[in-house]
Amino acid sequence: MNAATIVDLARDQTGVNDTQFPDAQVLKYLNIVKDNFWSYLVSSLKENYNWDIFRASTVVDQDEYVFPLMASDSAWVKKLHSVWITYSWDTNDLWLIDYTPARLIKTSELPYEWNYYVDNQSESDPIYHISDNSIFIAPAPKTVITYWVKITWVKKIVDYTISTTEAQMIIPVDYHDVLIQGIFSYIYQPQGQKQEAMAEKQEYIRMRKEAVTELIDRYAEPFYATYPWDNNRDTDYIINPY
Repeated sequence: MNAATIVDLARDQTGVNDTQFPDAQVLKYLNIVKDNFWSYLVSSLKENYNWDIFRASTVVDQDEYVFPLMASDSAWVKKLHSVWITYSWDTNDLWLIDYTPARLIKTSELPYEWNYYVDNQSESDPIYHISDNSIFIAPAPKTVITYWVKITWVKKIVDYTISTTEAQMIIPVDYHDVLIQGIFSYIYQPQGQKQEAMAEKQEYIRMRKEAVTELIDRYAEPFYATYPWDNNRDTDYIINPY
């Protein structure tokens, strides 16, 4: 189903029309449900569901790299999966870069202040931590290296519009009924049908949990969304904060 079909079905199943609940209003409800459902999937499933790869280039002696701010019209990081680093560029082939996995650490558990590791951490054992909207990496690079950082993450889904296609929805079509179910309570609530709204909300929670159970059972055949591919050389996806 596409977004327009979901909007129509949600109205049909709750007995309202497009005058009472125009497309724009139902779409707001759909996007609230989409974000809730996606967050639940991301937090409940293994990281190889719907992950993507991005790369960033070095800034000399800089350890902080900023994630772009999330917005309704941008698909960006939802959950960080892994960080890989290279400190030498010895190939022109992006596929042959020799990356070293970085370890996620807690700065509170380090014996020295973070700046010590920025200068002294071994390049064979890089570390990183996340603070606010930034990722901090040690040791900091000493030269400019293109695509020195490779990050895998699960991405946020761009807000749906009435023209969003089935493929652009990212959430598998098998679970679009969960999205429809989630809209019901938002339609009933403003009409003063609070008991119906509560009942439909509980049914959505049940269906959401069941969807995750099914996806876990199907782990041998994970789904992958169509996002920018691994060999994307055109854009750095982590922002220089300075």
